[in-house]
Amino acid sequence: MAPHRWLSVLAVTAASIRPERIPVLDLKALRTPEQVAALGRACAEPGFFHVVNHGVPTEVIAAFEQATRAFFALPVDVKRRVKRTATNSRGYADDEFTKRTRDYKQLYDYGHTPRPDLPSDAPENRVMDGHNQLPDLPGFREAVEAYYACCAEVCDELLDAVARSLDVAPEAFRKLFAGGHTSYLRLNAYPAAKDRHVQSDVNLDADRLVNGAEDLSETPLDKLEGPRLGVNRHFDAGVLTLLYQDHSISSLQVNLNAHRSGPPHWIDVAPVENALTVNVGDMLQVLSNGRYRAPEHRVLASPPGVSRVSAPFFYNPAYAAEICGPCRRKGQRSSHETRTRATGRARPSASGGPSPMRGRCTPPSPGATFESGASRATSPTRGGRRSRSRTSCFLWMATRRLRSAHLC
Repeated sequence: MAPHRWLSVLAVTAASIRPERIPVLDLKALRTPEQVAALGRACAEPGFFHVVNHGVPTEVIAAFEQATRAFFALPVDVKRRVKRTATNSRGYADDEFTKRTRDYKQLYDYGHTPRPDLPSDAPENRVMDGHNQLPDLPGFREAVEAYYACCAEVCDELLDAVARSLDVAPEAFRKLFAGGHTSYLRLNAYPAAKDRHVQSDVNLDADRLVNGAEDLSETPLDKLEGPRLGVNRHFDAGVLTLLYQDHSISSLQVNLNAHRSGPPHWIDVAPVENALTVNVGDMLQVLSNGRYRAPEHRVLASPPGVSRVSAPFFYNPAYAAEICGPCRRKGQRSSHETRTRATGRARPSASGGPSPMRGRCTPPSPGATFESGASRATSPTRGGRRSRSRTSCFLWMATRRLRSAHLC
């Protein structure tokens, strides 16, 4: 082959594997060794991927999006009738914080219902983190419940495939969800912002917090000063997150340098037609002994004239699940240093928003280790700087439905 032809082949190959490309996987093909291996590579880096042929009917998605937009179009005083409280972390909020910075959005949280045949506030449906508060909106409950059930099925399939990619029997992961999982569905609405933070090499909170520019929960969204993000940088706490993205605009971004030194490098995770977007959570990082990395990500605020919605489904195990990291390749030694167990319950703040500390936990001893392959390393760092121990972020997660944006 002529030299210039070789150069062309190399250029195409490099373009196909560069980290800026978010993989697209076929859920129904995740039983072949090639697709399972591709899933493992995507979970390792960048920690995000899209799934097509996911099996969620288009009419279910359409009804769910319509119900989402109808809810957020209600008057504020009507939405606040189902506002989250200090004793119930489910419902509406417009005062969410991430990294001590107000999210430029509204949200509504809907969680697992042990007895869907009973009213949402029945004693049997009041769990550790509260109960579902439903608005007086025809068709809302049916649309949300149908989409929630579909998301759980997709994540069940993904969990089996992830286990196979780690050479682990799927039953080992399934038992973590036995007895009723604690997954929850979050509906997001991002209004247009006048001053958007879009810099790809700067974290929004780096200077603001140093200068004492704290946000207040009482300030209306449209009165917040300075550059804004829809959601500030964070890591998701659970096992997997399954995201429905509004196709009107690309706003989700991942930091490719979150697990290495250097300044942040934010790239788009643009929506793909007929696909749902998936990312690794902190618990899966523990379950994989650090082979799979939870990606740091953020959401840009909507530009002027655009109002978008999204809906992440946070796939979380049962309250009593014990999260540890025995996963290994065949022939490799197992490490149990990341074994953790929750010892408490999180508390929303008095304002009804989530508390910065969502529960009490006993952190591991300094220098607790993760094992990836046959090598052993100290707890992963964020951008070359040691973060709060990763396992300490997970300790209460196994017995508590978690919010994605506040723990890390």
